[in-house]
Amino acid sequence: MNITTESYGHAVILILKGEFGEDVLGAIRKAVDHQLESDEVVDIVFNLEEVPFIDSVGLEYLLDLQDRLAERFGQVKLVRPDENVTQILDFTRLRSTFEVYKEAHDAVKSIST
Repeated sequence: MNITTESYGHAVILILKGEFGEDVLGAIRKAVDHQLESDEVVDIVFNLEEVPFIDSVGLEYLLDLQDRLAERFGQVKLVRPDENVTQILDFTRLRSTFEVYKEAHDAVKSIST
């Protein structure tokens, strides 16, 4: 898993490359926790353009993170999930749980307004 971050005020974009699952959750959790050390960060945007798969552990983490960010009045946003990830979100009925955007700048813009 390759993780790149971009900061935009109260939002941080995590650009993920590789499968989002139990075997890489430690790295993802570490990257998110590092960003959340700043009290300013309230929203996490996951760019999933290059994530071909997300397993149940990854989905559970996103749900837990959504609850954690709600305490800061923030949320998890998803950008460009590929067809497989979109199908998984639909199958698990979680697609409506997260705001999904086609472009990262649209997700960040929605936070600023």
